[in-house]
Amino acid sequence: MSTMFQKFLGCPVAFLLKIGNCFYKHKNFFLAILIYKIILLLDSHHFAARANLATAYFEKGNLSTSIPYFLSVLGDDYNNAWWHNYLSQAYQKNGHYDKALNEAWQAVDLSGGAQAHQLNLAYTIYEVSDEKGLDFIKQVLTKWYRKYPQSGIAQQCYRSFFYDKNFTRSNQDYVESLFDVFAPDFETVLNDLNYQSPQDIANILFEYCSSHKRLSDLKVLDLGCGSGLCGKYLAKKFSSCEIVGVDISSAMLSVAASKKIYKELIKDDIEHYLLHEKRKFDIVVAADVLTYFGTLDSLFAGIEKVLDDKGVFAFSFSKNEFNAKEFFLTPSSRFVHSFHYVQNMLSKHGLKLLLSNPKTLRKEGDKDVIGYIVAAIKS
Repeated sequence: MSTMFQKFLGCPVAFLLKIGNCFYKHKNFFLAILIYKIILLLDSHHFAARANLATAYFEKGNLSTSIPYFLSVLGDDYNNAWWHNYLSQAYQKNGHYDKALNEAWQAVDLSGGAQAHQLNLAYTIYEVSDEKGLDFIKQVLTKWYRKYPQSGIAQQCYRSFFYDKNFTRSNQDYVESLFDVFAPDFETVLNDLNYQSPQDIANILFEYCSSHKRLSDLKVLDLGCGSGLCGKYLAKKFSSCEIVGVDISSAMLSVAASKKIYKELIKDDIEHYLLHEKRKFDIVVAADVLTYFGTLDSLFAGIEKVLDDKGVFAFSFSKNEFNAKEFFLTPSSRFVHSFHYVQNMLSKHGLKLLLSNPKTLRKEGDKDVIGYIVAAIKS
């Protein structure tokens, strides 16, 4: 036995736990796991060591290894919804789909419908349905919707599988909850999905504005600004522009504010904001925003209203490859649109198409999301 290991065995458990937690906090999961295992050699029933070991294996990506530890923790703390949440994700990634759905539902029910657990259930349902089909998830989806009919997340997920022609835009509570929960890791996740729409939108705007000698003192409106990805690239391309950002998520706006590139950040629903805004803008951008709107009539009317004459609207949208509908809510709870419908909506609201570049917008699981980067001018 090494001298270092003997020294660790001689340390008080409370001290070892602090060391392990420090390693965990700094994402050194290998050493955190080692320390937690040493604690369990000294005290095999130590709850915090078992719980932290389970989550450390989970965060390290050893999901199958984390499962028995989560089960052990649940034996002592069954009513803690988070253990069920973690366990559902571990089961799902290891192909135990029945167990994944059950644990995700337990997390929702034990928490009384907490939004973070409802989002986890929504993602579990979508990912399991992708593997096993609608019939496999129908029972838990229906049970969830019947028990929490007022939940925007439950409504959104239910209608993603059971088409409702009257459901023409995403539930505001769903969108706000989604981005409030994912704000801290949002940009890391998008980077992993190869999401480049903000760069593409900034590039086409810079090319157009350069050719028309419109590079300075531009007023820009960033709709659904999120964490400020579009704003970041626009600020690099147009150094003297003034950017106003609008988003429904306060957590996202906090991240955007930290970039110090926006003249103003406003928490509001986009359509509501456009209806009441009196200012005019030279540029309006909307990266990955249309995915939360089915019908675009009201949205595009608002954009026409705030665009100055010869102002440019640049945006991305996902192509409807599911059916012949003008717009369609997919099982992933995102709207897709036909190109013909988008073009008609632009024309209806005085926006002339400048360009439309077909592009892979991002990954969704192992699949490419095909869509367009579009620019239109107010004619």
